[in-house]
Amino acid sequence: MFFRFIVLSLGLLTTSYALAAPQVLKEIPASLLGDASRQKVFVLTGDADEASNRLLIAPVQARNEEILLDTSKALPLIKSQYSSALQGVFSVHVLKGRPGVMTVIDPQAEEAVVKQPFVEAGDYIALVTSEEDNAVYNFNLLFAFNRGSKQFELKALLEVANNDSCDRSLVSVVELPVQTLGPITLASFDGREALQKLQVARTGSIEGVRKKLMTVDSADLLDMALAAYRKGYDSSFKDTMSYALMGGGSHDTCPPDSYIAAKYYYPQRPGWSNDLGFLLGEAGYYVESIELLNAVIAHNPERTVAYLNLADSYWAMNDKERAVPAYKQYASRMSEAGKASKIPARVVERSAVAPEA
Repeated sequence: MFFRFIVLSLGLLTTSYALAAPQVLKEIPASLLGDASRQKVFVLTGDADEASNRLLIAPVQARNEEILLDTSKALPLIKSQYSSALQGVFSVHVLKGRPGVMTVIDPQAEEAVVKQPFVEAGDYIALVTSEEDNAVYNFNLLFAFNRGSKQFELKALLEVANNDSCDRSLVSVVELPVQTLGPITLASFDGREALQKLQVARTGSIEGVRKKLMTVDSADLLDMALAAYRKGYDSSFKDTMSYALMGGGSHDTCPPDSYIAAKYYYPQRPGWSNDLGFLLGEAGYYVESIELLNAVIAHNPERTVAYLNLADSYWAMNDKERAVPAYKQYASRMSEAGKASKIPARVVERSAVAPEA
């Protein structure tokens, strides 16, 4: 069924010959073109014989020929497992573009900001997967307007995960290769087909590199904690580090092994993760420190200083059985690198202690 739409400042109307006016489910103001122009993004009910909603994008006060997008393939509906009701596969969001960062939507529908170049100016459109009984992960498909092709192109595909226990807050944002879905535009996007490919990406192997992105909150936390630590502001330092813990820091309700490595180990930045592990230990969060530093060493056995930081946290917990081998590993690696003179005196002293003492 074909509708001719006229977008007015008060909403969306159809011409008199339209058979039935669609219901407006969502209306979002936007600035998508990288200039001062304004648009509106509408989610509308689809035709009665179609199991989908309709996505329409048009300039404010547009004529019909100025409509930027009109598709009913992007937003399929599926039957609920609990009733005969149809539910949306994707939710639609308009997010603000800023140089060097991008915003994503987590499974709890909360916004998070990650450090990653994406768009220089203007808003972008996010299609976010939605599944019944799944509050653990979703996919964010980010589309930005290409002024050359005059199309909304898929620029980023992200898997966003929350902790499956504790406070269910964000633990990771991983960028998947865009070719997982192929080079697509929003006009050509088929939501049903995309969902099948995303399910395969989740459960199987995919071609290309998966890259974990750092949240701005995590980056800021380390910067603030490190500054306070170097200045000797003990109270401020420990207070800042407490924000790294989930569930209020309670090991009973939120054990560190359920989130620390998933949240704070960054494969592309092991040095950053090592530094945070060190600071966790200095703040007295030894279990968290050990969990993170073990993850760093497991993936980067050549990172010598991590053995020292790990040994210090074990020692602080009076776990000499694990501390002593870590100190010896650190000392051996330093000696092999010709840096024996830089080994701290405590390493030599503690390495000589019998583990059972």
